[in-house]
Amino acid sequence: MTFFDRADNYLNSLIDNIRADLGVSTAAEREREREDARVIDEFHEANAVAGPAKVLEVDFKAKQNAVDHKCDKYEVVHQRKPTVVLRRGGNFTIDIKLNKVTDVKKEYELKLYFNFGNTPSVHKGTQGVITMMGKTMFDKSHEEWDARMVENKGRILTLEVQIPSIAPVGSWNMATELKPRDPAADRSARQLMRQDTTIYILFNPWNKHDGTYMPDENGRNEYVLNPVGKIWQGAYPARGRHWSFGQFDDVVLPGCVLLLERSGLRHEARGDPIFVSRAISKMVNSNDGDNGVLIGSWSGDYSDGTSPSQWAGSIKIMEEYVRRGRPVKYGQCWVFAGVTTTVCRALGLPCRPVTNLNSAHDTDVSLTIDEYVDKKGEKITTRRRSGADPMGLGDSIWNFHVWNDVWMDRPDLPPGYGGWQAIDATPQETSDGMFQCGPASHEAVRRGQMELKYDVPFVLAEVNADVVHWQEDETAQDGFRKLFSNKNHVGRQLLTKKVGTMESGNYADDDKEDCTDLYKPPEGTKAERVTLQMAARRSRNARHAFRFPSLAEEDVNFSIEDIDRIMIGQDFSVTVKAEHIGEVNRTVQIVLKAGSTYYTGAPAKPITEAGGEFVLKPKESKTLSLPVPYSQYYSKLVEHAMVKMVAHCRVEETSYAWMGDDCFEITKPAILVKALDKAAVGRPLKIEFSFLNPLPEKMTECVLEVDGPGLSRPKTIPISDVPANGEMKWPYTLVPRKAGEFVLIATFNSTQLVNLSGSSSITVAEA
Repeated sequence: MTFFDRADNYLNSLIDNIRADLGVSTAAEREREREDARVIDEFHEANAVAGPAKVLEVDFKAKQNAVDHKCDKYEVVHQRKPTVVLRRGGNFTIDIKLNKVTDVKKEYELKLYFNFGNTPSVHKGTQGVITMMGKTMFDKSHEEWDARMVENKGRILTLEVQIPSIAPVGSWNMATELKPRDPAADRSARQLMRQDTTIYILFNPWNKHDGTYMPDENGRNEYVLNPVGKIWQGAYPARGRHWSFGQFDDVVLPGCVLLLERSGLRHEARGDPIFVSRAISKMVNSNDGDNGVLIGSWSGDYSDGTSPSQWAGSIKIMEEYVRRGRPVKYGQCWVFAGVTTTVCRALGLPCRPVTNLNSAHDTDVSLTIDEYVDKKGEKITTRRRSGADPMGLGDSIWNFHVWNDVWMDRPDLPPGYGGWQAIDATPQETSDGMFQCGPASHEAVRRGQMELKYDVPFVLAEVNADVVHWQEDETAQDGFRKLFSNKNHVGRQLLTKKVGTMESGNYADDDKEDCTDLYKPPEGTKAERVTLQMAARRSRNARHAFRFPSLAEEDVNFSIEDIDRIMIGQDFSVTVKAEHIGEVNRTVQIVLKAGSTYYTGAPAKPITEAGGEFVLKPKESKTLSLPVPYSQYYSKLVEHAMVKMVAHCRVEETSYAWMGDDCFEITKPAILVKALDKAAVGRPLKIEFSFLNPLPEKMTECVLEVDGPGLSRPKTIPISDVPANGEMKWPYTLVPRKAGEFVLIATFNSTQLVNLSGSSSITVAEA
């Protein structure tokens, strides 16, 4: 039996036990449990004088300790048989119940064993051994296990235990050893008892000694404790889509342990957030054949699984992963980022999803995205020269890409490089032979320090690569001469959810945080250019692009009109402007093309094109427009309904070639989520989901996904067809089980229109 087989058997047993304990016991069951406990107590009281002292049970005070450790939101704490969830660096209280009144300090030696993994070791930090000497104060450092006696009263021994601030995170268990202090005592009086209670120990951003310490309380509430958030999607200006992280769901912590076991990360390394976050970025995808959480697919055919746009949150994904024991179909970047957020927050690692608009996928560490044209200015499609490329894209610019920031100290880097670090679970490029990425320090990316771990060059290119245009020229080195560089297209804006605030509108601005300046200096500044040039000097592949000057004579400026958003069903047009700044006439040729595109930047289907040639007099400007009616573009749309307009321009007299593009998302209606009653615990709450169909045709095979951590379990609801230009209105009833502020999230998909979303904040009062 292999290591992974043993780990899986152990984890499957653990998960089965947890799932078997789901549900709430009835009043009659609770009364029977109390009666059984009374009978057992009476029995032990009657027999207390006979034989040596024995440990009968350990009360881990799961709910009380969870409150003290800010872990009371975890559902496993509130099961009939509570699971213990604690944070390292903190203290927790236990009651040890004995079979007789015993002065442990004088008569017995008590040892506590805390074990982690299959082969726990004190030397490796995966085992803690505490010998109780009766002391009432802690006297060991914060990096060691320690315990003090709070009370030894009757048959109950109350202890307070200190968890090391560097303890590995994951599933622990405890054993007790009780033996007489008298060396002449019968050896049979020694008792070793293993407890069957699972103890989850997590990172502790509240503790100053923890490598994940975050000093800002509001930040901790957002990046560790918030079970819902927003992930921005689409072209500029992006829309914010609500996502249910659900890190407190009962299936998530077992799923996190399973994920780490399958990662192969050494148990002794699981106390280091650097290695844990890197393992998470590897295991949220399944590209390495390691039974990771999600299978990525960009094919457009998801008939044997779930379309990435259909997920409303992470809970259903984690449930399927744990229960079936195999990767889930399917994910794309925002799904990978959503699940990564769930796993990190569940383990106590502060985390947030980050969206990069116009995200470069640099395949050869050149810090450039290279576009090639022939002598006539026609685009040349080049094959990628090297490296692994699971999507077959080569150098490309994704319209948007989502990854994660995690917060930690970086003792492996120079001072000042801690704080936010980028990790990416979307399988794009290999790192150390695996599809993993990060943690890359924001500060290292911002300064262009390519030599610092981990994967700084890849992240730097994602946010700040130049788009370099080359023209075929047999007299030039490598057969191409550099025409010009677009220095401000990539990394147009980086977005994440603002702390504390969350708006219901997809295009709301109040809950949007622009974090671009954390990744790079402002575009066009001297600092930004110096950063990129310093990085280029450290990469052999980057030097040629940054060394060669432009050879073209540029006296005609071209620009393409940006389109922010168009509501689906509307017509639109795109315009290119040519402005002559020279002194002699120029003949200009322009070709405009419109096509649908995948969000990765890969072309999908052509829609329409137009061309023209005209003469520009000195100081003259002219425009060329391409109308695109709804009837032409609708049937050509693919996922995310993105359209890319590309302009190929050429000046006849100088052979100067210019290419510009504009990518935008066709806007879809938002789902209105409306509570029809006041929400109260235990009282049925009627909800209505609605939107207007903007299409002149019926929507069929409609599916509504509903999710709301703490309010409603994830549900998939097939609903009726939606009439052409008609209203979708669907009733839904739920019964809140606890009071508080919650967010209910809905997504809608049909054959004709996919990826509609909406949400509403709901306040549930006590009954």
